[in-house]
Parts: sequence; structure tokens; C-alpha cells
Amino acid sequence: MATLRKSSHHYFRAIILPANRFFAFIAALPLLWASVCFAQPIALPASIESRLLAGQAVDLIVEYQSQAVEQAAATMRQRAGLMHDDAGILALKAQRYQAIKLGVDRAIARPDIETLRDYSHLPMAYKRFHSMAALQALLASPAVKAVYPNREFHPVLTVSLPFIGQPAVASAADKGNGTTVAVIDNGIDYTRSAFGSCTAPGTPASCHVVASVNFGTGTTDTSHGTNVSAIALGVAPDSRIAMLNAFSGTSAYTSDVISAMNWAIANQSTYHIAAINMSLGDGSRNTAPCSSGNPFLTPVGNARSAGISVVAAAGNDAYSDAIANPACTPGVISVGAVYDANYGGINWGAGLCSDTTTQADQITCFSNSANFLTLLAPGALVTAGGYTEGGTSQASPHVAGAVAVLRSAFATETLDQTATRLTSNGVALTDPRNGIVKPRLNLLAATRPANDDFVARFTLSGSAGNTTGQNRLATQEPGEPSHAGNAGGSSVWWKWTAPAAGQVSLDTHGSSFDTMLAVYGGTAINALTPIAANDNDGTANGVSSLLFEAQSGVEYEITVDGANGASGNIALNWALNTAAQANLSVSVAGPANGVAYSTAAYSISVSNSGPQAATNVSVSATLPADASFVEGTAGCAVSGTVVTCPVGTLQATATVVLNITVMWGASGTANLSVSVTSDLPDSATANNSATVVINIAADSADIPTLPQWGIGLMAILLLSHILWPRRQLL
Repeated sequence: MATLRKSSHHYFRAIILPANRFFAFIAALPLLWASVCFAQPIALPASIESRLLAGQAVDLIVEYQSQAVEQAAATMRQRAGLMHDDAGILALKAQRYQAIKLGVDRAIARPDIETLRDYSHLPMAYKRFHSMAALQALLASPAVKAVYPNREFHPVLTVSLPFIGQPAVASAADKGNGTTVAVIDNGIDYTRSAFGSCTAPGTPASCHVVASVNFGTGTTDTSHGTNVSAIALGVAPDSRIAMLNAFSGTSAYTSDVISAMNWAIANQSTYHIAAINMSLGDGSRNTAPCSSGNPFLTPVGNARSAGISVVAAAGNDAYSDAIANPACTPGVISVGAVYDANYGGINWGAGLCSDTTTQADQITCFSNSANFLTLLAPGALVTAGGYTEGGTSQASPHVAGAVAVLRSAFATETLDQTATRLTSNGVALTDPRNGIVKPRLNLLAATRPANDDFVARFTLSGSAGNTTGQNRLATQEPGEPSHAGNAGGSSVWWKWTAPAAGQVSLDTHGSSFDTMLAVYGGTAINALTPIAANDNDGTANGVSSLLFEAQSGVEYEITVDGANGASGNIALNWALNTAAQANLSVSVAGPANGVAYSTAAYSISVSNSGPQAATNVSVSATLPADASFVEGTAGCAVSGTVVTCPVGTLQATATVVLNITVMWGASGTANLSVSVTSDLPDSATANNSATVVINIAADSADIPTLPQWGIGLMAILLLSHILWPRRQLL
């Protein structure tokens, strides 16, 4: 069995925790309804009490009551129609947090409490307590919610991009443009080519690292953070990286990790931070979501309120029923690891576990698993930034990069909708250790429009409206018809139920590409009935429009496709006119006299006096029983003695001329009758039909005549008859 090379061995030495390093969090106090709260006593771990009583200083993270602030922010978002906190709301929350903290500090006013770090955009602070009395004074304040120990975290330690479908997504220009991934890790070597060979953050212009900030004392080994950052950037190559170094040597403390999260929240609008990646963990065994006593609950919640998804590695402890913190925090996208190829047999860590064989989509033996794990991603082995490493640390940035791509491509969707894209479009994998089924990241499927499939079509409602969308990476389903006579290949779907009968106008004006538009009846992709379709309506950019007559209560299936697979942004507009009418008239012109068994050409004129365009216009010409149809305008067809010519849509004030050629039958009087119909009600039906009477004369060939040689022969015979008796007399 093969063993990992040096870089991977080094990586795993960093992630295996001593058995005594577990979190011991203090339960948070509930916030009471009254504006003046009466806090229940907060129990302290014996280790903290003993240290304080021994005269040793203790550093703790303090969380303050902030429910009123969060409620006010939620109200402001609702009134402003915002999904997330904007810069103004974030600034106001920071002011309110500061006021709460200052209020507590002034009320206590103790010299033996030292503020080590303030988290400006969180209701939290990092403080040093020099006595038990000082800590008790703080905990007596009703504005204090909880205190947390400052625990240690450690790093949770190529074919992965094609494995998740990233190249196809990138080819559709979905590369995370305009977003930043904040990577909380142990630093970055931004001079490497993977990041644009930066000389400093943001320099030169091609540099993808916009910030590199230290919150711990730093470390000389930045291989882990470099590898993790390069993975995220590989998935979202147009995004940027903000390296938030929370490490002091080989570990990071809670206070520094929270400082990094606070920085990301404070700078969300500056860098458009879409995701925080935390490839770190404490090794704790959490068999359920960490919904209490967890110092990351509030930072994660505030990050989400600011529009930032938080992604964390599940941990490399080989748990089959638990994951580590912060991955266990509610609201965090927790990520386990799979192989992306066959690497042979691998021993992981110092006797942690072994995979005797490996293959693509095999869950690694070290990856923590639980029924509340979010999803899986490639984590072994991943080469990026000049390093090859393996672990859930490498799986997590694949997902963080995917979030950046999705937030850029679908900016109007919520964070929960983004997470649903990740989980509902993944490849389902079963963990053989516990039978738990979880989705493996499939970026290509996740990036496809949500209404790509017919069964997932979006619902339109109302008599009129407009909607937007896009069809990048959309597909053509098996059994799907070609639309508007073009092969297409990138269709998306909507459905609309007519609230009343009338004429519907539908168009894609404002779309960014050459569209095809079609309307169908039916409930299955392979059994649709065409109603109306249009490729180009003559408007710039090759957009489409059509009209059709809708029946009240009937559902219509609408698709927008790209001509020859074109894709882009879609604008779809619809309007129902329940009073639509057309005034159609028809006339026929041609010879009034004909000859039996000969052909004659006739012109049929159809006009629409409006006021609306007439849809599904059709002209019928009824021939005499012994006449036959010879030819006509393209599309005209005969059945028996009735010639039908489809006109389609006839705009108001427009006229169309159709031509037919007929062969008359026997002589006599014949009628040629024409009529016109459409889907629209007609305000004057008297002119919807016309008849002409044709006098059919007998063909001159019907009277027997002799040719010239016959006349000559007759003359000879007659002359012979006259002369013959005379010869006899001689």
C-alpha cells in the first residue's frame, strides 16, 4: 500500500489533535422579552475558576445581548427590500454593538478587566480578566449573553476541476467575477503564479489577492493556506482572495478566528465577499448541530445577514457519526472529502485510517461524516498553488469557490437558494461506514438554470408582467422538440395559466442573445402540442415575439431557447388582451371565364382592418367537384376539393395575397368560394367570405374537324366519284 509523500505527511501532522483538546463551551443565556433582562447565572468551567482564584489572568470571548439590534436590522432590510445587510445597515449595527459594549464597561468600570480586541461588527469582544471578582461583575450584567474560552484550532488537512464540471462552467463565463472568497487560514504565498504573481496584495492589476491580513502572530509555513486559496481560485478563476491569517504557529485561537470573520463582515461591501472558507477545526466530536454554547453562532449569523456564505471543513478524524467545530455550527456549509481519481492504496496520518484501494467518488476514510453534513467535494489528492495535499481542508475551498461562482451568476438568489443549488444538483454518494447518502459537488449541474428542465419550469402569473432569467449551460432534454424550426439546445421553461380568454402577446425584447420563443400545450416534454413559435421578429439582436389566443384556465408551456445553442440573459414579457378583435376581409380576383379542362390562376387577398393583429389566420378555397388544385403559394394544401392556405399572424392594416392555380372540369357554370378565419373574434363577419362565378366554355377541340390532308383526300375522292361514270361512258 502506498504512503503519502512528505507534503501530505506534514499536513496530517498538523491536523491530528491531542486527545485532551476539546471545546468546553458555556451555554448561552436566553434573551428575555423585557428591555431590562434578568440574566441567569453562567456556569464557568472549573479550570477557569481555578486559574482566576490562583491569581492568573484568563482571556475570554464575551458575547452581548443583541436581539433588539438584529430585529431592527431585519425591519430595515424588509422596508428597503434588501436580502442582506447593506453598508448602511452594517454601520448602524456596529454603532449599536459599540453602545452596548460601552454601556457594560462603564457600568462595571473595573481596572482589572482589559479589552484585548473589539469585534466591531459583532456583539462580541475579547477580554482579559485579572480576578474572579472582575469576571463575576461582568457576568452580573443583564446585557451579557455568554462567555467562551479561547480555544485552539488546527488546519484540517489535478483532476478535481473537471471532476466537478468546472471547465464547462468557466467556458460559459461563470467564473465568480466580482466576488471575493475570504480564506481564514495560515497565510498565503501570493507571489506564486496561481494568484497572478503578486508583488503585494492588489499589485499588479492581474493579482487575485486583494488582502492579506494577520490576526494571530503568524507562521512561517503558509503551504496550507496557499493550497486552500489556490483551490478556491481554481474553481472561481475570476474571483479574488482575501487571506485572513488567524494562525499563531500551527494553531489558531477562537478569538483570532472571530476577528477574521469580523473583518470579512466589515469589508463585505468593499470586496463583495461571497464566502468565508474555514479549513480548520478543533477535533471535537459533535453528533448534532452545535446550536448552544458555540461562540461561532453569532459570527456565522451576522456573516449570513451580510450576504456571506460560511463554508467549513468537516474534519479529518474519521468520525462516522460526528463532525468538528466550526463545521457543526448551524448555518455553516459543512464539507466532507472524496477522491477524484484512483490513487492506489493510501495510509492516512499516523495510523488514523487506510484506504486499501481508491477511486473517483469514493469517500475518504478520514472524512468526518454525520447525518447533518451538508455535502462532499474532492479532497484527495489536490494539487494547487504548488502543493499537493489531502483532507477535508481541500474539499471545503472547492465549495467556497463554487459559492463564489453561483453568487456571481445568480446574484438575486438568497444564500439558502445558493446552498440548495449545491445540494440538490450534486451526485448522490453513500458512505459505506454508516449508509448516509450525501451529494457530491457538481458545479456544472448547480450552475445550470433552475428552470432548465421542463418539470422544473418557473410559474408566471397575472394578465401582464415581465421576468428575467438566463440560459447559460441550459440543455435540451431527451424528447424535447426543436423550437421555431431551429435545433437550439439551451432551452429554459416557464408555465402560465390564462386568467381569462384573450390574445396573449409574448416577447423576448431586451434579451442579450438571438432567442427562439415557443408556446405549447401538454404536460410532458415528449408530448407537447405546438401553439405558436417565433425565431426572429425583425427586432435588433435576433429577439422574438409572438401572439396566440388563450383560453381561460388553460396552462400554457413557454420556452426560450438560443438559436444554434446561443445563450445569455433573458427578458421575457407577456400581456393578455381580453378585448382583442380583428376585422378580416377576403376577396378573389382572376378570369371570370374559363375553358373546360384548362388551367386558370386566381389571387386571394386577405386584409386585416384591426384593431389587433389576427393570429392563426387561415384561408380556405372551395373548388367545384370536378375541378382540381394544380399549385399555389407555399404552404397551401388540398384535401378533397378544399384548398387550405395558412397565413399565420396578420398585423392590423396588413394585407397578404395568396395565389392558386386550378384546372376546371366540364363546361358550365362553376363557383370558386374563399373564406378566412383566425383565433380572434371578428367585428364584421360579412366580409369573411367571397364567391366568384366562372363561366366554363366547352373546349373548341370538342367539335370534330378535319386536318388539311383530310380535306385534300376528300377532294380527291369527290373528284374521282364525279369522273368515274364518265370513264364508263367512253
